[in-house]
Amino acid sequence: MLAELGLMMTMQRATYQVQPFLQDRSAFYTTQQGLPSNQVLAMVRSGDSLWAATDQGIARLKLPAGSDARWEKTSPVKARALLPDGGSGIYAAAENGVQRILASGEATPVSGLESARIQQLAPAQGGGFFALASDKIYHWQQGIAKTYDPPKNRAFTFCVQDLKGRLFAQVVGELEQLMFRWEGENWQRVGIKDNRGRYYEDTFYSAIVDPIGHLWVATRGGILIADGDGWWLPINGKEGLPYDDVRTLTLASGGDLWAGSEEGACRLRDGKWSYFWGKRWLPGNRVRAIAVDDQNNAWLATDQGISRIESVKMTLAEKAEHYEKIIAERHNRNGFVTICEFTNPEDTSTWQIEASDNDGGWTTCYAVAQCFQYAATKDPKARERARKSTYAIMDLERLTGIPGFHARSIIRKDEKRYFQSSGEWHESPVDPNYIWKGDTSSDEIDAHYFIYSVYYDLVADEKEKADIRAVVKRSTDHLLDNNYQLIDKDGKVTRWAIFNPEAINDDPIWEEERGLNSLSILAHLKTAYHIVGDERYQQAYDDLIKRHHYLINAIMQKTLPPLSINHSDDELAFYCYYPLMIYENNPVYRRMWMMSFERSWQIERPERSAFFNFIYGAVTGNPCDAEASAQTLQEWPWDTRNWLMRNSHRSDITLDIANGRFNEPQSTRIVPYSERTPMLWNGNPYALDAGDPRGTREYDGTPFLLPYWMGRYWKIIQE
Repeated sequence: MLAELGLMMTMQRATYQVQPFLQDRSAFYTTQQGLPSNQVLAMVRSGDSLWAATDQGIARLKLPAGSDARWEKTSPVKARALLPDGGSGIYAAAENGVQRILASGEATPVSGLESARIQQLAPAQGGGFFALASDKIYHWQQGIAKTYDPPKNRAFTFCVQDLKGRLFAQVVGELEQLMFRWEGENWQRVGIKDNRGRYYEDTFYSAIVDPIGHLWVATRGGILIADGDGWWLPINGKEGLPYDDVRTLTLASGGDLWAGSEEGACRLRDGKWSYFWGKRWLPGNRVRAIAVDDQNNAWLATDQGISRIESVKMTLAEKAEHYEKIIAERHNRNGFVTICEFTNPEDTSTWQIEASDNDGGWTTCYAVAQCFQYAATKDPKARERARKSTYAIMDLERLTGIPGFHARSIIRKDEKRYFQSSGEWHESPVDPNYIWKGDTSSDEIDAHYFIYSVYYDLVADEKEKADIRAVVKRSTDHLLDNNYQLIDKDGKVTRWAIFNPEAINDDPIWEEERGLNSLSILAHLKTAYHIVGDERYQQAYDDLIKRHHYLINAIMQKTLPPLSINHSDDELAFYCYYPLMIYENNPVYRRMWMMSFERSWQIERPERSAFFNFIYGAVTGNPCDAEASAQTLQEWPWDTRNWLMRNSHRSDITLDIANGRFNEPQSTRIVPYSERTPMLWNGNPYALDAGDPRGTREYDGTPFLLPYWMGRYWKIIQE
């Protein structure tokens, strides 16, 4: 029946072909990689090298360079501005004037500028350069060719020359900051207007010229694009710029525009902005300069070192291999797959895996991913990984000594490299070499039926099917024999695993969980009936629907305000929808289940969850936003450490008037997944700020693997 359903769904829905994409990755360069200091003040590319000015001297890096490259200190000169010299060296503006520095380190003073306090160096059309001090601009070309004084009672802050040879300068007075253009022998104020004819006033920091002559000006209020004749277009958060206070701009030959600020960097590529903030991307968030090499790698100079952000062409399958490698190295504890933590965040070899509050739940996601991978590819390694993790989950029930009762976690007493979560732990009566964690909740139950269903249908041989039938029978009998409740070692009901009608329907405490728990127990009974075949389970299913209106409850399982939004419940619901919608063939029941599922999915749809979308597509055959889901998978962070990621200060974000469940600020729409801290599918995708500045915790990549391989198996996506 499952194969027939799969064929039917595939015939109804077109497969989305996912093309190779550009994966952003970062590498840092600090004093450990040869920089004289992490305080980088300026950076340029000259010839085949990058040059970086720090407060302890100038360093050079030969290109192309990889993540293991080292910088070489070339000069002790402490420069505030750099400019390519047209060859392989640079001009450096230092305390003792401007010097020319060659790749050998040889430094010679630039005649006429030996003692000038230069703040900026800018290229000049026809050769030479402009050297800007607050009280004068020097045009140097084998000597000082011309000087420019500022308008009366004003000082220069920066200058730029466009392709027509026109010199523009920003000048400041006591109460104003204005742009001027040199006309003949005088400065003339440039009437800066936007495309509606309004004069534009702002703080200007720097400017660059593009190959067709437009000026791009970095300002406190965003970016101005100008023709130099008084026509200006402001670009800010309303147009998608993530952060308005822009200090430096760089145009890449491949078409990218990079903007640096005091709060990270932004990139415009193919009309879309991306935001780079925090130690996933940058050693420091104050970006002073940006250079781009021939491989289109961006080099960002910050107050705490240099970052190289590269965009590597790859497939989703190659990305999946990356996560599998991480999991094999430091996330698999005897089949249980979950997060790890670093005792020393500077050394990733110091990892320990958590024996968590929900080992069965998180491991289920990994095991299901491996089941789908095996079913899609017949890779025996995927089958073995699925088997190992599924049997680890089955051990959660076996080792409690309570038939049908799963532990939250188990620990073998001779294990190494783990840390134990808090809670109630007991020695196993089945094997004294183990301890197990009790007070199991509905979260674990929902997950276990999910993996048993998928493994049974897609992977299991006859012996494995018998093993699964046995554990599913014990688990379901435990619930039925105990009035739809889990009974712990102490003979008491656990805190959350309660599914009986008198609680779900009549106790106001359970109002918010009424829909979800009705869905859950019905899904478990339907799964048990499919696997075990015991009519008792189908009868219980029918009874809860007909006598206790559980199917009516389930239609509204996704709660909305004024009730709290629990994103963890959303994940649990989709665990349950998957087997239920596959096994339910009663058209009367199915009509109502589709009311529930369609409503739930439409509410979740704006989140672009590949997991939720692919479950919906798999069991309904309907279009399921495959392209948007592929985008989510492409955006999924390559670096899965829980670095602090902050977005609440952004200019392109609209804050929700209501905070999240844990009082966290949240947006009205999600930000790209590459710009937020890693999350599981139980997290709040609207939350803006989360993570750890030290990056002590690493997620395992399963939130990517599960929807990716599910989408591949169900032919929702292909590569």
